[in-house]
Amino acid sequence: MKSHFVALLLCGALANTLTLSAQSSTPSRFTLSTAVGLVPTYYKAGENSGMLPLSWRLGIDVSKNFTIGTFFGYSATTSKPGIFAEGVDSYITNNTKVFGVRAEIKKAFSERIQGYGGSMIAMHYADVKEYSSKSKALVTRAEDAPTPFNPNEKKGKLTYSAFIGATVKVVKRIDLFGEIGYGISLANLGVCVRI
Repeated sequence: MKSHFVALLLCGALANTLTLSAQSSTPSRFTLSTAVGLVPTYYKAGENSGMLPLSWRLGIDVSKNFTIGTFFGYSATTSKPGIFAEGVDSYITNNTKVFGVRAEIKKAFSERIQGYGGSMIAMHYADVKEYSSKSKALVTRAEDAPTPFNPNEKKGKLTYSAFIGATVKVVKRIDLFGEIGYGISLANLGVCVRI
């Protein structure tokens, strides 16, 4: 119940911000960004990432120092094979998608360098499955049998996060950026294009 209240509160604040932005005389600017994650969220000993996490963002400058936007991230992680229970040699895959809404406060340090920080509310959807190392078939276990992960855990959950980053202008409408914070990856490097 609490998470639904926070989500409604954030949606209301977002709608209010958009209304104020529409009334503002400052023209809005859109930013399209894409990034590669350097430290996967699910990284830990014994896991290999099948691919580096990827993310995409669409932002709108509400004012000179404030941006709101959307976020989508994708990560595919595969564990190393191991004998988890009942002598079954298997591995785990985790395909995660993140859909979110971000709010950023920006500060220019020079004509080319800008710092930013903010927060995001997002829906994390993790599709976790266990496969046999030999046959590559999906492993199904009895309801009360031990498993390497909780098969009854909700696939989707609402999360909140904070982040900080910096952009460096390369040419007139293209910036490079680096960011740390919880999302599809703990650290990201990417490029953004201003429209």
